[in-house]
Amino acid sequence: MNRGTDIRRAVVQKLQNVIDPELGVNIVDLGLLYQILVEDDAVRVEFTTTTPGCPMRRYLQQQVEKAIADLDDIHKSEVEMVMKPDWNVEMIKEGVEFFSVPPPPRS
Repeated sequence: MNRGTDIRRAVVQKLQNVIDPELGVNIVDLGLLYQILVEDDAVRVEFTTTTPGCPMRRYLQQQVEKAIADLDDIHKSEVEMVMKPDWNVEMIKEGVEFFSVPPPPRS
């Protein structure tokens, strides 16, 4: 493996601990993680929320930033919430169990 792949994998593992409090599922399995760019010891993460007006978006932003900051090999990070492309239920990983509410219906 190369360093960039190792860092990406570590970022994904950390972000699997960031739970959307309304759905009770981590942001990776929900398909909210859009991009992880690694350059040297810097990481840029792009993620979204289930809706543009999500009341938990500030909380999720803080949780993603904290998760990235907890990684030892990362010395510079940027976390950006993006709204394009629009998230939809088809982005949810197949077989995900919802603990807080039933899953949204697939189209």
